[in-house]
Amino acid sequence: MDFGLTEDQTALREAVRKLARKEIAPGYLERAKQTAFPWEVHRRVADLGVLGLLAGPDYNPLDEEDFVAAGLAVEELAYADFNVANAVIPVMLMSALINAYGSGRVRRQWLAPLVAGRTYVSFGLTEPGSGSDAAALRTKAVADGEGYLLSGEKTSVTMLTHASAMIVTAQTYREGERLGVSAFLVDLDASGISKSDIPDTGWQTMGRGVVHFDNVRVPADALIGPEGSAFRNVLNGFDFTRPLLALTGIGCAQACIDETAEYVRSRQAFGAPLARFEGVSFPLAEHTTTLEAARLLCYSALWRRTKGIRHTAEAAMSKWYGPLMASQAVKDCLLLHGHYGYAQEFPFEQRLRDVMAVEIADGTAQIQKVVIARERYGKDFLPYQR
Repeated sequence: MDFGLTEDQTALREAVRKLARKEIAPGYLERAKQTAFPWEVHRRVADLGVLGLLAGPDYNPLDEEDFVAAGLAVEELAYADFNVANAVIPVMLMSALINAYGSGRVRRQWLAPLVAGRTYVSFGLTEPGSGSDAAALRTKAVADGEGYLLSGEKTSVTMLTHASAMIVTAQTYREGERLGVSAFLVDLDASGISKSDIPDTGWQTMGRGVVHFDNVRVPADALIGPEGSAFRNVLNGFDFTRPLLALTGIGCAQACIDETAEYVRSRQAFGAPLARFEGVSFPLAEHTTTLEAARLLCYSALWRRTKGIRHTAEAAMSKWYGPLMASQAVKDCLLLHGHYGYAQEFPFEQRLRDVMAVEIADGTAQIQKVVIARERYGKDFLPYQR
């Protein structure tokens, strides 16, 4: 097994690191306390080609689709600004879906502005009565003439506040027959759509919200893949978004550890630097180790994705373990700064509130463990169904 990076991967990581640490990191705390989305920063990331990495050959700056490269870019961005990094992941998923399954009209209309950072397409799966139990969703798309009528509600939609369109999953019906769950790209300016914001404890710039569809007319060419194919095609994308999300937590936690290591070198107590005390150095050593283990899980899953090897279990492992270890590391770094760590003028309390978001997004730890058990030990380990 080769743990080295290719020349392209190394060059991309260095380019993103330079932008992230010199130009993006200084504004993290100010941006994180606002609900406005940093479009200018988002476009700077797009200028490096990051948003096009999974969007197909016309937009990918590398020679081939490379999920490890996507992970490297996301981790470097999260080291500087957790929220900027997390805004990249839905773009990667939406652009991959549109490129692979969108109609010609949808690809022409949305791919170029999406990967250029000029517009945003969000993803609607979660509903008030169904989250990880996606099969229980109630939003309906009823075939009507040459299109569909869409009705229902989606909640916890990341970037809804800032999005122009949305890929929506819905139970699909034609002439009274249920065809399964389909996905549609819906323009959010369409008649019959209403939106509201969800005020969050962190992740402020991510604009999470609720959207209602009241007989919204959707053209037939808005289908993302065939009717009834959403679970097979669309939700397969979670196998790469989960390790990417974990890497945002890991990148953010690594920044906290590096900053804390510098702080405890200079902070004096009882006539010696804090770094000399095992109660300080040991937690940093432990978190450095667990973060490295979590990082390797993520890149193992992303490498398998690139190679076309089944990786659902590895993706779930990374999504459970990575955010958990990241949150613990950020919290301990906050505590090692004492009362300074708890102050809003420093980034630790903000990072802690932000990083907790990825313990929930794309499935909680409990859901990831269900996936791991099912993948490794079979259908007998599926949740009980009446």
